[in-house]
This record gives sequence, structure tokens and C-alpha cells, in this order.
Amino acid sequence: MQFSRSLSALTVLLLATSAALLAQTMGSSSGQVAHIGSPRANNVPYTLTRTSTIVQTLANGTTITRTFAVKTARASEGGTYSETQQTLHVRADGQPVDWVHYFVSDPVARTNINWDNHTKIANVTHMPDPKVPAVDAARQPQAGRPTQQVTREDLGVRTIAGIEAKGTRTTGIIPAGDQGNDRPLTIVTENWMSTQYDIPLLTITNDPRTGKRTDEVTEFQPGEPDPALFQIPKGYTVRERTAF
Repeated sequence: MQFSRSLSALTVLLLATSAALLAQTMGSSSGQVAHIGSPRANNVPYTLTRTSTIVQTLANGTTITRTFAVKTARASEGGTYSETQQTLHVRADGQPVDWVHYFVSDPVARTNINWDNHTKIANVTHMPDPKVPAVDAARQPQAGRPTQQVTREDLGVRTIAGIEAKGTRTTGIIPAGDQGNDRPLTIVTENWMSTQYDIPLLTITNDPRTGKRTDEVTEFQPGEPDPALFQIPKGYTVRERTAF
């Protein structure tokens, strides 16, 4: 029962993490995700490994650090792959029990597929034809709420994992009262973007609500990824649904 609860909690965490990192991988420098099936300006193929570290500081000064690795790939036709691995716990014999979540997006077939190494179930979601872009309500102005102040700073150019990257520092200030905060909140994000591959190579976010998060590409291989990455493993039960 304890293992089941731990797995359920980690499932939620890694699904959110995979979605966030896939948004970084598929998105442009604005951080938005390309709607599945929509044309992309830059589908240069690659395979990479990204290391993510989250450091959360509690009110009493205690820090909680979580580190995990994410492997992602993009094919020239636009398909993307994400593999997130994290240790659930360590057994009595000292061997770690790992949980691995996989996510594949196919813009040609208009499907999103996810599976993991424990349930042996693959969920296939058939997406609608994106002829009419969905409205992102979260990005629409909300009446009666203070406007967040945002400033941007050009950090120049540097090389990360052997690739040239252009850096930008964005500072956002959430006004007092906007989220129940009695004082303004300052969120600083440093983003180093590869213009050739349209991906972030290094992102550092300092947010007082969640702590400091660092996502850095540590391995990079240009060229078409292994086609096997995009296939559901043999022996998995496939469940299909249609998104509306």
C-alpha cells in the first residue's frame, strides 16, 4: 500500500515534470508549446539528456533537493519523445527501485502516448484536428487583478554542451495581494536558448514559492533519433481515448 501511494504521488510529479520539459523542448523562446499537428519552423532532429535539480528551502531553513534525468528526442517530421527517470526508494539490499515515465507526441498521427515501467499500460490519446487554435484562458487578461511587472535582460552568447546559446534573464514581480501574498514576489528566470535547434540548453528559475530549479542539457547528439524510441514496448496493454 505504501509503495502504491508513493507511486501515485510520483506519477503526478513526473507527469507534471514531463509536461513542463516537453513544453521547453517543443516551445520557442517564448516558452509556449506548439499545438499538436501545427506546423513548426524548426524541426531539426536531435537526442539529448537533461539533468534537472530542484532545491526547495523550507521556512526553518531546511532544504529539500530532488534530482532526476530526462532524455528527450525530436524527429524531423516533428515527433517528440520524453523519458523521465527517478528513484522511488532504495531496497533493503541497497538496490534502487527506479520509476521511468515515457511520453511520445506524434503530430502526424495526432496522438499523445504515455507509459511507464511499472504498470505495463500504454495510454494513447487521439487529439482533435487543430484547425481552430484553442484559447488559453490562463493567458487572457483577468479583470480586477494587478498586472505583473516583467523586465528582460540580454545575457549575450555562450556555449553549452557544445552548442551556441543566447541568454536572457527575465524578472517578474507579482504584486502584493495577487496570490494572497502580503508583499511583492520576485521570480527570476535565466534561459539559454539554442536558436539552431529551438530548445533551451540551460534554464535556472528562482521562485520563492517553489524554490530554485535548474534544467541543463548535459549530453547532445544531432541527427535523427532511434525510431524505436517512439514505439510502445511489446507486452504492454494499450488503452485508447479521444480528446475533445
